[in-house]
Amino acid sequence: MDELLRHGDVPFGGVGDGVKAPDSQKLKQKARAAAGKVKSCAMAVKGVVDRHPISPLLYLVILALAAGAFIFKSTYIKAYAVSVDGVEMAVVSDTGEVAEAVSLVESRVADVLGESYACPAEVTYTPIYSTEAELTGTESLEEYLYEAAHAVMDVYVLTVGGQEFGIAASQEELQAMLDQVAAPYMTENTVSYSFVEEVTITTREMASNTEFSDLDAILAQLTVNTIEEAVYVVEKGDTFVAIAKKLGMTMDELSALNPDVTPSKLWIDQELVIQQSVPFLSVQTVDNLTYEEVIESPIVYTETDTMYEGDTKVTEQGLDGLAMVNADVTYVNGYETGRTVITSTTLEEATTTYALMGTKEKPRTASKGYFITPVASYTITSKYGYRTLNGKREFHTGVDFAASYGTAIRAADGGTVTYAGWKGNYGKLVIITHDDGSQTYYAHNSSLLVSKGDKVYQGQTIAKMGSTGRSTGNHCHFEIRINGETVNPLNYL
Repeated sequence: MDELLRHGDVPFGGVGDGVKAPDSQKLKQKARAAAGKVKSCAMAVKGVVDRHPISPLLYLVILALAAGAFIFKSTYIKAYAVSVDGVEMAVVSDTGEVAEAVSLVESRVADVLGESYACPAEVTYTPIYSTEAELTGTESLEEYLYEAAHAVMDVYVLTVGGQEFGIAASQEELQAMLDQVAAPYMTENTVSYSFVEEVTITTREMASNTEFSDLDAILAQLTVNTIEEAVYVVEKGDTFVAIAKKLGMTMDELSALNPDVTPSKLWIDQELVIQQSVPFLSVQTVDNLTYEEVIESPIVYTETDTMYEGDTKVTEQGLDGLAMVNADVTYVNGYETGRTVITSTTLEEATTTYALMGTKEKPRTASKGYFITPVASYTITSKYGYRTLNGKREFHTGVDFAASYGTAIRAADGGTVTYAGWKGNYGKLVIITHDDGSQTYYAHNSSLLVSKGDKVYQGQTIAKMGSTGRSTGNHCHFEIRINGETVNPLNYL
C-alpha cells in the first residue's frame, strides 16, 4: 500500500483509458486509514493471545470434570438390577445371565417332575451403573426360583459300602438309627464308635412327593447276620496247627477265635470256633479302661546238670508286682482286636524269682509233659461224665477206648509204674505216676506187661486189651488224675 501511495499508481485502469483519476490526496488518506485498521486488528489479536481467555478457577473446574468423567468411565459399567416378583435379587452386567439361570432352573425342575416346566415368576430389569465388585451373579436368583417351584426338597441319603439304603427328612433321624446299630456294643466306658464299612449321610434334591424310607426296616437289615458262626469238630489225629492249615487260617487267627482253648490239649469231638457271626454292618468301638495289672516276677535261671533238660526248680520265689493301667481297647462286634496302653503306673514293684534249669539229657522214660491216646486205633464207647448204665445213672471217671481183644495198650506218657494188678471193678489195672505227679489209669486189661516200680516211656506197650472187672466188652478204661482228682481225658490228649 505504501508502495502504491509512494508511486502514485492508479490501480483500476489508466488515465489513458478514459477513466478519471481519483484525487490523490483522498486516496492516500483512505489507504492510511485501512492500514491503521489492519494494524489495530493485529494488535487486538496479539492482546488476546497474551492475556488467555479463561480464568484459572474455571480452568481447574474443567480439568476436574474431565478427570471425573475419565474415572467414572474406567470404574463403573452399565449393569442391571434384577427383580423377581418385585424383590431385587441380583445385579448383573448382562441380561443373558438371568435368562440362562431361568432356563437352568426350568430344566432342573423338569428333570425332577418328569415333565416340562415354565417358571411363572415375573423378572424385571432396571438399568444402573455398577462397579465390577457390586455384581452379584445369579445364585440367589436360582435358589429363589427353585424353591418357588415347590417341586423339590432336600433329603438325606444313607449309603453303606457304596450302596444306598434309604432316605430321611433329616440327618438326625439317620444318625439316631445308626446309634441304635451301635448300641448293643457300647458300654459306659465307650468313648467312640465307628463302622468297619464306609457309612455316609449326604444331602440330595428330590421331588417333594418322594416317600421316606422305613427306618425300622433298614435297621433290621443293617443288624442281620450275613455270616453265621461256624465250628469245627476235632477229629482223631487233628492238631491245632493241622486244623489251622486245613482251614486256610493262621495259628493266631484260630487262637483269636478260641481264646479259652489250649492248642496242645485238643480232644476228639471238641468244637473250635472257626468263623464268628458277622452282622451286615460291623461296629467298631473304643473303650477307655482303667484296671490293675499284675507285673510278673522276673525269673533268673541257673543251669545245673543235676536236673533233666526242661525241668526247673524254684530256689527263691519272688513276688509279683502291681500296676495301674489306662488303655484304649478296640473291639469289632464285641470282640477285642487291639489294646493301646496310654499310661501305666507301678503300684508295687515285682521282685526277682531265682530258679534252677536242668541241662542233663532226659532218659527215654522221662515224662514229656503231654499225653497220647492209650490205643492207636479205637472207637470211643463212653465219655467222661454222667451216664446211664443198666438203668442206673452214674458218673464215669474216664473214657472207654474200644478195640479187639488183645490190642496193645500203651503208656500215655513216660513215668513210673506205681500199681500193676487186680483192683475191684477196674479188673487188671496199671497206674503210671508221671514226673509232675499226675497219674494215668489203664483198666480192664486181659494181661499186664509191666510191674510196680518199672520205668516206662511214652508209647511203650504196658498191657493187652480185655474185659476184666466190671466190663461189658473189650475196651481200655482210661483215666487222668491231677492232684488226685479225675479230669476229662479228652481235654488233655
